[in-house]
Amino acid sequence: MEVLAFKNQSLIDHVNYMIEYWEKIKYRYLKTIKRVLEALNIKLDIEKVDEFMKILIKLHDIGKASKIYQRAIINDQEKLKGFRHELVSAYYAYHILLKKFEDRNLAFIGALTVMLHHEPIIMGQIRNLRKKELTAEVVLDKIKNFDGMVEGFEELIKKLIGNSIGDIIKNEPNKEDIIRFVVEMSVRARHTLNSEKLRFIVGTLLLPLVMSDYKGAESREGKAPKFAEILEVESYVI
Repeated sequence: MEVLAFKNQSLIDHVNYMIEYWEKIKYRYLKTIKRVLEALNIKLDIEKVDEFMKILIKLHDIGKASKIYQRAIINDQEKLKGFRHELVSAYYAYHILLKKFEDRNLAFIGALTVMLHHEPIIMGQIRNLRKKELTAEVVLDKIKNFDGMVEGFEELIKKLIGNSIGDIIKNEPNKEDIIRFVVEMSVRARHTLNSEKLRFIVGTLLLPLVMSDYKGAESREGKAPKFAEILEVESYVI
């Protein structure tokens, strides 16, 4: 089964277009990302920062491989019922980043960025990190209809990052595992002593991620996001 990112674009194609665009713009962001991560005492060289960002790109939409999401794309009558794919994506991003870098703070930052990649952004700032839209109750409501991943999901992971789920997570997660994770994420993001610093760091990561996401989806059906004009201006000098 081919996993779709949009009605007329596969997830693999979407990611490949994003990586292609990231390669064009990364020279403008790598050093800045390196510096902001150092604010949380996360020290990566430029090559590792590049690898980190590519993992975010490859996994930011992996939650679209959920059964409920694929049914909604294929069948126009199917409803998502409030389900948000980015919450499932954050779960896998966290565990894969932890496996790759062995740094819980970096894995948390990356997963939070993925979790918030549909935030309205202006100049790298995010709106809802400390607001009611990210409370545990709201997050729980947005994932309660999750009913597992599609058949062939492990092969999709292998294509994207070169590892199987079994190499990363000992047991394939169930609904309760993912719910517990995203609720813990929402609480940690809002109540950590570094929440204002988190807002700045995540905002810095979101801008190139969302730019790549937008450019990687230009062939999709439907309207462009409202902030598309901002992204066009940001990428104008390329």
